[in-house]
Amino acid sequence: MAGGFTIERVGLPGTAQGNVGDISIAEGYTTGLIGRITSLEAGFYQENWQLGRRFEAVIASGLSDFFNRYETGVDAFFRVVHHRDGEPFSCGPNEIIMGSLAVDRSGRNRRGEAALRWFFLHPSLHGRGVGKALMERAIAFARETSAREIVVETFEGLDAACGIYESFGFVLEDRWEGLQWGRPLPERRYRLKL
Repeated sequence: MAGGFTIERVGLPGTAQGNVGDISIAEGYTTGLIGRITSLEAGFYQENWQLGRRFEAVIASGLSDFFNRYETGVDAFFRVVHHRDGEPFSCGPNEIIMGSLAVDRSGRNRRGEAALRWFFLHPSLHGRGVGKALMERAIAFARETSAREIVVETFEGLDAACGIYESFGFVLEDRWEGLQWGRPLPERRYRLKL
């Protein structure tokens, strides 16, 4: 624990600890987090999916709602942090956020259900095991807090994320045409029984 946050280094293939490219997973809120995650996701989805203002507003308002009701020990927010060579291994306002994953229990209506939200990694981290490390942390947290099942909603076409869900035993439960993002998108819901 550092300053109330759990920090764990993630060893990545081809990246020596202590060199440029050091990555860690930190848990909890830090100043500016809502804006940083919103900016990271909005930029990626604008470039790759042509999702603009409406998408960014939905992400920002969802994160704001989540952190307004965030309950330590009930909810969790994991952020992927890049540390430059020579920077101290700590978390704080100067860290470079590279991804995230939330476990949302306080916002669920079904008892024993947790939702995974804001699962995102900067493309430079794709295929390097960071998504798997995030998912392991999130599922462990859900089990430790007595969740009985986890749901996650995603877009069709996010094959890497769907592959991670399926590799952890999530089962495709539903498909529909989502309208909340500013244009129709085919969406999916996965569920994992714990």
